[in-house]
Amino acid sequence: MKFAGVIKDTRRIAVAVLAAIIAVAAAGATAHASGATPAAAQASQGLSALEVLDRLTEARKGLNSYSVPIHFELVVHKGPSVSAKVDGVRYYQRPDREVLVLKSLPSIARKFSYIYSGTGTPETWASAYDVSFAASSAPDAQTYELKAVPKTSGDISYAVLDVARDSPAALGARVYYKNGGLVVLAFQNQMVSGFVLPTVETIDITFPEYKVHAVGRYGAYVINQTIPDSVWQTTPQTLPT
Repeated sequence: MKFAGVIKDTRRIAVAVLAAIIAVAAAGATAHASGATPAAAQASQGLSALEVLDRLTEARKGLNSYSVPIHFELVVHKGPSVSAKVDGVRYYQRPDREVLVLKSLPSIARKFSYIYSGTGTPETWASAYDVSFAASSAPDAQTYELKAVPKTSGDISYAVLDVARDSPAALGARVYYKNGGLVVLAFQNQMVSGFVLPTVETIDITFPEYKVHAVGRYGAYVINQTIPDSVWQTTPQTLPT
């Protein structure tokens, strides 16, 4: 493969990594519980799936907007392994806006500079997903396992979110795609102005044509300040899977 082609594929795959981060960030939403099995209900130790999600949502009250710089280091395995570094800024604005603006892409990939969330925000999850306890939840586990199934057809089959039992924090997630792809994420969180927000994310992506390992490190959050309208005025891009 020519070097330019390797760079192009690497940058496109980098976009898929970032999109996966946005997708799982929406998991701290209020959503409607549905169809929990008796075993899964036992695993909840008295809380319903809706109550677990309500606890996450309650912890986000007052979070109207934020911006935060992110630095990603990733290794792409597609033929020869290729390393890449990507910098960007993530923006959120209540109720339904979230975007990554990438700052360090070369000209060959700049059409992917704006990546919008395709899975909604916490405020829109209730209408987009059916959420229940995953059948694999264990009574003595340290986390709740919540299964989210999209209500409309798309690339994602379902996702499983790991939520801490002793605090309103998402600890990790697994996103299963219809083409056999899998995205596994693990979060390290911090308290920022009274809100639990990610500080480090580790991402492992396995798709039929490539694999990616990435680490994203968040910088200083700016909470509840006005986000320029220009951030939201770029056409969303199609994401590679």
